Amino acid sequence: MGSGHMFLQILCLIVVQLPRSSSLSSSSEAAQLARARLTNALSSPSGKLTLSPEMFIPEPSNPTAILLQASAITQLSERLRGRAKANAAFLSADSLSSLRTFCDEQEEAQGNFPGPVPVIYCQSNTTTSIEENDDLELSELAAMGVSGILVSINEGSEISSFDTEIVGGEDSQWLELYKNALEYGLQPVPEITVKDSTAATWKEEEMEALVKKISDLTGVDPVSILLTINPTINENIDEDETEQPKELPLPVVSRSLGRRVPIMASVRASAGGNRIGEETSRLKASGFTGAVLRRECAPGFPANPNLEYLADFWSACIGNLKSTRSKTFNFRSKNNMEKNLSTQWANYQSDVISSGALGDDPDGPSTGFDQDSGDYQGF
Repeated sequence: MGSGHMFLQILCLIVVQLPRSSSLSSSSEAAQLARARLTNALSSPSGKLTLSPEMFIPEPSNPTAILLQASAITQLSERLRGRAKANAAFLSADSLSSLRTFCDEQEEAQGNFPGPVPVIYCQSNTTTSIEENDDLELSELAAMGVSGILVSINEGSEISSFDTEIVGGEDSQWLELYKNALEYGLQPVPEITVKDSTAATWKEEEMEALVKKISDLTGVDPVSILLTINPTINENIDEDETEQPKELPLPVVSRSLGRRVPIMASVRASAGGNRIGEETSRLKASGFTGAVLRRECAPGFPANPNLEYLADFWSACIGNLKSTRSKTFNFRSKNNMEKNLSTQWANYQSDVISSGALGDDPDGPSTGFDQDSGDYQGF
């Protein structure tokens, strides 16, 4: 481990131990704290891929769920840090109070091992656009302990040429949000969306030029960059047929660029058959620093799973991906989650626990393992 990274870790440990009640003297200090946390979490001096899940926290509708919401969020926060050992949490929610509960639990882990997981806010599609009320919401996010915010370049539209399509100016909403976030001490994480055909043409030079373009527009190197690659949809496929997911091409990230700015990529492979594991291995081989495991990875997407299920699923998934031990254990799930969804979530949660995925890895498939019926082996 280099001396520079060691110094950064020591600085982060010193700064983050400030009590939550002590106000930072300026937004500059808040920005330094957030940047230290995220740099320490998302950098990978050992060469291991960082793993960060994306999660959505819905607002409960029935009285019982409302009473249990805070406890469920706290459990999710604890397991993401303690069992999964995730590097960061990409969170969106229907309410800021849910985010505050998660952040409060992480702050209580200051000075302990494992330490707190930094939170990166992702705008929810069900809430008012943050651009419409940016001053109020950004200040609240910073005050509750959020470290970063995901900013979609060109509002999420696919780009093919960053020289002409990543633009600044008064009409650029993403750039305005980016600079406003910095003023409140939040570290923006720019997300660039491209088609697979575009990604196939990008080499080390293009990735370095991409980082330089964003740095020139914003005035500072981003704390990290997230690349999302969209597959080309075959419109000629029959409705009764299902198109097999294909392996998406990946740009090449040089080691020097990854050390300067952590470069992450979105993983949207559904759990099972070691699909997530294979995709993360490809990212590492291409030089990426980290992977953001998007919501599509969880079985049953796009339905919103309950938080207890999310806690168990991500604990098992990320814990296994980071484990150096045998990957022969299996976890179990039925494919018909669209039927009696709440019951299926409960059954799946029970199966994850009983399979041993959260504890010791068994030597082979558990008793009753039935691959033809939809049971999964590996992540």
